[in-house]
Formats: sequence, structure tokens, C-alpha cells
Amino acid sequence: MTTVPGRAATNAGTVRSADPSPRGSVSADPSTRGKLTIAEKAIEKIAAHVASEVPGISGSTGGFLGIGSRGEHAPRPQATVRLSGLIATLSISAGIRYPAPLRTTTERLRQHVRDEVSTRCGVEVRQVDIDVVELINPSHSTGRRELL
Repeated sequence: MTTVPGRAATNAGTVRSADPSPRGSVSADPSTRGKLTIAEKAIEKIAAHVASEVPGISGSTGGFLGIGSRGEHAPRPQATVRLSGLIATLSISAGIRYPAPLRTTTERLRQHVRDEVSTRCGVEVRQVDIDVVELINPSHSTGRRELL
């Protein structure tokens, strides 16, 4: 888990001000409001969702580069995170639509995940490792249309 200064989490998972001013307004200085603790699992889910926003990227059902997979694609790639304070290292396992250029597609994925996870979670993403686990044949469409 990581803790972000300025907010406190309630048991219901909502964020509340730890020290609200009169009339429900929030204190001007975030450091006086408390803290927010974010579980690694939550960051993993956010990273997987963000990765699925990149055109040409999808999840995988297994196999090695698509050999032995079950023919259906998971809606999101898999993501894992290692946290050290407010510094995150992410690993993404994803399928890439063939014949998209792998280097360009993975760089676009890496930059998008780094930017969005940093913005949404308030952590510094130092590294994003990408494991291409499947090349997706466009003739086996999942019904989801994308522009590359």
C-alpha cells in the first residue's frame, strides 16, 4: 500500500477530509487534511484499465504468442505493481494486434500507462516492463473495433 498525504480513507472506501473546516469546506493546505492509503491491488487494476485504452492492446487468455490460447481475449491486460513508498514499478502482460509495429505499440503503451497511473494514483512510475504474450490475428475479431 502507498499513502498519499492530504486525505484519509473511510472504511467504505470513499475519501473524506480528515480535518474539514467549518461549513464542510476543505482546508487549503493538503498536508493538514490527513492521508490516503492506496492498495497495490487498486493500482494494478487502474494500470490494467489504462493499458486497455491503448489501440491495438488487449488481454490474453494464455498460450505462448497465441499458440495454445483459447481463442478469446481478456478485456484487459494483466498488471502487477511493486511499490516502494510513492515510487512504483509496473509490469504489464498484454496481447498486441498483428501486424502492428511492436516497438511503436509498446512505447505508446509504456508512455500512456506511466502518465495515467502517475496522474490517477499520485505515485511516480519509474519503470514499466511489458511482456507481449500474444500476437492477435485481426481475422479472429472479438467484435471490438479499434483504430490503430
